[in-house]
Amino acid sequence: MEEAKLYWTIVVAIISAGWVLAVFIRDRVTQSIERTSAITSHLLEIDKLIIDNPDIPKYLSKTAMQNEQYFRSEAVLEEDIFFKAKTYVYRQLNSFDEILSTSSETTGRLSFLKPPSMIEMSDWETYIRITLRHPLYRSILKNEKEIFGASLRNFWDRNKQSIESTPVDPFMW
Repeated sequence: MEEAKLYWTIVVAIISAGWVLAVFIRDRVTQSIERTSAITSHLLEIDKLIIDNPDIPKYLSKTAMQNEQYFRSEAVLEEDIFFKAKTYVYRQLNSFDEILSTSSETTGRLSFLKPPSMIEMSDWETYIRITLRHPLYRSILKNEKEIFGASLRNFWDRNKQSIESTPVDPFMW
């Protein structure tokens, strides 16, 4: 009789542990989807700026072939559209910093205990690298990067050479 109780106690403990593990995994996947969805919604809000202000992507397209120093010259200070575009770029860089920061929280030792990672992180990193090719983004990151978080600064430092060596496409804005 005692053996039967022990046997059933062990069976119940194993099933309970399996159930706890299944719920833990399900919750992590749900949290990952929620985090990715929240950041995607944030980026869609930024895209609404472009829809409401078509002069911003037009400016970015027209200036895509400029060098980075162009955006540090006195001439751009006379252009209202420069400030509008720079504000848009700051907003997008802050979103990139949020994406990279969220991702960095999920790696390292005991990462299974940390918040879940974002979905398709490698695709996000590719998107960020492509966007950072524009000379206005590069100018800001080279001259003002201390206003952004460590995640974006580290990403920039790791990818700077490949970003700068790939030509910008003026039609992507």
